[in-house]
Amino acid sequence: MSVVNVPDILTVEPFEVMRERFINDFFYPHAEKEVGAEVAQLLTTGLRSPNESAALLLDAMILFRQQETRNDNYKYLQNFSETATDSEMIDLVVSRLNLTRQVIQPANNDVFPPIAAVMESDSSLLLRYSLAPYGLATTGTRTGYKFHAMTLGERPLITVYRESESVIIQRFEFTSTEGVIRPKDAEARMLTPNSGEVQIRVLSPVGDGTADQSLLDAVQAYCRRPDLAQESDYITAASADIIPCSIVIDAWEETAPTRLIEREGLNQALNQYAIEQHKLGGEIQRSRIDQIAHNYNAKKLSIISPASDVVCDWFEAPYCQGVTVNVRAN
Repeated sequence: MSVVNVPDILTVEPFEVMRERFINDFFYPHAEKEVGAEVAQLLTTGLRSPNESAALLLDAMILFRQQETRNDNYKYLQNFSETATDSEMIDLVVSRLNLTRQVIQPANNDVFPPIAAVMESDSSLLLRYSLAPYGLATTGTRTGYKFHAMTLGERPLITVYRESESVIIQRFEFTSTEGVIRPKDAEARMLTPNSGEVQIRVLSPVGDGTADQSLLDAVQAYCRRPDLAQESDYITAASADIIPCSIVIDAWEETAPTRLIEREGLNQALNQYAIEQHKLGGEIQRSRIDQIAHNYNAKKLSIISPASDVVCDWFEAPYCQGVTVNVRAN
């Protein structure tokens, strides 16, 4: 089990350190100002004497403050998923709900130099953390299929059997999830109304998103488990249909120093937009490309590609093969 260091911001100051800091930094300067240095020194000595009532009161105040700090830290964690950016801190927080960062691609130590593992992104892990308290017990709903496909292998196999006339056992069997490749996205629909024939479309986290047979088999087997699947459903899995596209624009800038296009920022923003839309039912909209370009000081632009909006159905996902920005002087 990996150990995550607790950040200083969530560490409660030790009792003796907090006590001395209060005396030296707060009490003595205040007492010296109010009653003079000689009396302030006598009062300070009393605070350090275990037999003085003032010292006992100070001890109680420090213990109270420590507990209040712990309570405040816990409250801060409740909305943590909206603000956290440090990966180790995120790992620490999600562990409260027994979540761990998924391994997208295992490390390869058999080559030189060794290839590090590709881990789940912070945004993906925080999304699962936000949804974890509302995790669905079974499939059946569209969201249920999506949830279990995207958390492939996380749920223990649950079986129920009678041990004796008066004892019924519910058994939870956990299996290792190390190296498990999970879908980047998944959607399910009933192919024919009222037929029970449910197809789960799967978007792979690898390459353009085309799911290979091993991933499809794993999703299908997992969602067909007797403790997950609806008895009335016949479940199959298929890869998402990938719609390739590219973003190519000509952008004009003004020659004034403060009106130049932020080239690096524009490229990053367009790439990020393409990554965000790499999902089932995603869209690459020309109006959004236009907006992003103007956010980075484009005076005007011509969108060469895509020629029209890329609008995907529930079983399709756009995949941007590249972003090209040609900057021209206005």
